[in-house]
Amino acid sequence: MSLRSLVGEPGARRVSPLLLLLVILSFFLVFAGVSCNPTTTRAALSSIDATQGVTGAEAAQVNDCVNALGGTNILTYSGWQIAFGKNPLVGSVPAPCNQNNAAGADTSSANIGPQVLAFLALISILLALLTSILGVLGLVAARSRALVTTIFAAGAGGLLILDHFHVKDVLLSKISSSEGTSIPGLDTASLFNINVGIGLIAALAILAVTVVYNLAALIVTPVPAGVAIPESPERPPPEESPPPEQSLPEQPTPEQPQT
Repeated sequence: MSLRSLVGEPGARRVSPLLLLLVILSFFLVFAGVSCNPTTTRAALSSIDATQGVTGAEAAQVNDCVNALGGTNILTYSGWQIAFGKNPLVGSVPAPCNQNNAAGADTSSANIGPQVLAFLALISILLALLTSILGVLGLVAARSRALVTTIFAAGAGGLLILDHFHVKDVLLSKISSSEGTSIPGLDTASLFNINVGIGLIAALAILAVTVVYNLAALIVTPVPAGVAIPESPERPPPEESPPPEQSLPEQPTPEQPQT
């Protein structure tokens, strides 16, 4: 197998459907997570004194919980949950924290509804997959397949990036609008971080590989030459036939004189 066939159209035509299927499967993984912000939380806890009803033992227990949480996601949102507005899942809660059957907790209050950008990204991935399958079946020309797949894959990646920033703003706004703390001047949203999930990282990485692979195929694949129409040879002018010979009238023979 030559490098041209591996990097060019034959390789991209066979590999692209597999890559796009992996992107669709990555939607089942975590795309966004909500975790505790230890720095802000510790600062908020230090401003709470015993006059507000918190004992030293309770404060120590909360500090242990905050230290254990670190970057652990309290809530996780998969790509499908973001795209179709499903309830998030409760993440792994460390042992120092009081779990209180967190695994079966109701998370409907954290539902952010269907996100249009994520849904459009999924549609774009499905269209890229459809184009790749049509290319495998030979129903789409090589360069057209590579170009359309590149456009849809790049568009899906851009939509997923925009969707993450939008989801981050939605989650922080939802946290801020929830029941606040008793500490004056403290924004509840500052106690949490919105993290990028492994599923989103995997989806963007695979889409980037798909775009580069098909761009390489688009560059390597030669442009099909146009079909040359042979010119008909010029016919020689018809030869002029010689004029018919005119027969001369017979001359009368002179009569000989009689002797």
